[in-house]
Amino acid sequence: MAVERNLWEARGAQQTPTGVSVAIGWTAMIAASLVAAALFSRSEMPGRVLIVAVAAGAFAALVPDLCAVAAVTGLAMATFVGFLANQFGELTGGDGAWSYAVVIGFGAILGTGYRFMRQVPQTRHAHSEPLQVVADNPFPDERDVAVAPPDNAFDGRRAA
Repeated sequence: MAVERNLWEARGAQQTPTGVSVAIGWTAMIAASLVAAALFSRSEMPGRVLIVAVAAGAFAALVPDLCAVAAVTGLAMATFVGFLANQFGELTGGDGAWSYAVVIGFGAILGTGYRFMRQVPQTRHAHSEPLQVVADNPFPDERDVAVAPPDNAFDGRRAA
């Protein structure tokens, strides 16, 4: 029995190339950074990081390509540190800019986890096999025993 490693190939869906996903994701992160800069001043760092972290989490929840999610998250962290925490793209400096950037990575991890949890019931239901009933009884003096699913089976089948 062959095991499908890629769930998208198993469903027959065409996957977006990684480069296209990264370009779309980075455009979304730049837009989120512009919104964060417009809404919050430089002294309100938690508000700025929250907007970028939510955007990174939403991107991770929508895109199945983990390489694209990792690349966009890294670019979002660098954009945050360089332009929202510091000036002129400086990736060094104090004020704990990189410690705030970790929140963006955490948002991406939460988005990825949400996407995987959303796919679990679909995967279970798609690969479930019906229960088999044993026809030949090794003990002829005993009654035949049939196997039935429990009343709380995850795919909705119930015993008659």
